[in-house]
Amino acid sequence: MFAAYLFSIRDALNRRMALVLIGLSIVLAVVFNWIIQVKLLPGPVIFLGPRMFWAADLGVPSVLSAGLEFTGGVFWLLLAILAAAPILSSSLDKGWVELTLSKGTARWQILLGGYLAGVTVYFTAVVLALAPIALRLWWQTKISSWPLAVSILLQTFSFAALLALASLASLPRIGAAPPVLLAMAVSIVSAVLAQRERGLYQVLTSRWSHWIFDWLYRILPKTSELSGMASSYIHGEKFTTWWPFWSTGVFIVATLGLTAWLLHRKSL
Repeated sequence: MFAAYLFSIRDALNRRMALVLIGLSIVLAVVFNWIIQVKLLPGPVIFLGPRMFWAADLGVPSVLSAGLEFTGGVFWLLLAILAAAPILSSSLDKGWVELTLSKGTARWQILLGGYLAGVTVYFTAVVLALAPIALRLWWQTKISSWPLAVSILLQTFSFAALLALASLASLPRIGAAPPVLLAMAVSIVSAVLAQRERGLYQVLTSRWSHWIFDWLYRILPKTSELSGMASSYIHGEKFTTWWPFWSTGVFIVATLGLTAWLLHRKSL
């Protein structure tokens, strides 16, 4: 599996979308460090442009939370899925798959290697985008930025759930569009279901519709809530529930298990 993982990493670096994502991360890191300034008046003050400013104890979490929300937004997720989807499908391309299977590599190892490579690309991109400004703010204000590390892991865990769906949708080998569309659709639906009592239930009042949406909420990954937990953790808030975390973990395991089973039965 490790060999499949390394091959998928090299394959990702040879593809344009992964390089675009990493390049955008570097550009974002430069922009963050350019527009965010720290001045001593006499204590450290965070400036965002000439007028907007915060005291350092409020400004550091706000800046890091804003950056994390950007890397968890629809645009960034779209780029990440576009970068990872070809990695999943390429391992099933004719020629390469015959070579690996002839060496006795199990299909689930090929699948898991590509999946972990996609998660690694996303994690690396987020770290490249946010680590420079986090380290700089820590150096200049002496306010710890370590909660960002936990928040990045939570954000990556949320992305891993979407990538598990993309892995399942990549099995038909009909291009990158189905994995991307399915992952983005679930990301949007997850946000809607998380706020269903204040949104959907105000329009749909029947009990059977509430029952359907409640079960959809239980089954689908809680990407919206995980992103909210990640942002709140930077501000020093503690986790009040582990339900979004463990239910999303069960979803990832079940989806990857189903994908591996279908891949095992698939005629290549």
